[in-house]
Amino acid sequence: MSALKLAAYAIDCADPRRLAEFYGRLLGWQIDEPASEESWVELADPAGGAPLAFQLDPEHRAPTWPDREVPQMAHLDVRVATLDEGHERATAAGAVQLPQPPDQLDAKFRVYADPEGHPFCMCAAQ
Repeated sequence: MSALKLAAYAIDCADPRRLAEFYGRLLGWQIDEPASEESWVELADPAGGAPLAFQLDPEHRAPTWPDREVPQMAHLDVRVATLDEGHERATAAGAVQLPQPPDQLDAKFRVYADPEGHPFCMCAAQ
């Protein structure tokens, strides 16, 4: 049996290019134009890992986290040196900080929303 390799992690959204550009600013990754089209845009991992992809879903509804009316389904965790650095990078890229879970006020992560409302976390190195 051959070993499997993750081909991509895809996020559904209403505007794939706009969301790819946001995550490109956040992560410092570039859009892989040959692998992209109007309904599918890929960010290439400069370390050679699986790309982060953004897939058109014209009926995309933003998660309502922390409310469960529209669940988030999955989220990204981004490792940074400090929470201050993470906050600066996230907001400079265009993210909005979300409320910290009440039971996690002292945690080493902060929660943000991307321009289409998907939550993601900036996590301080241990």
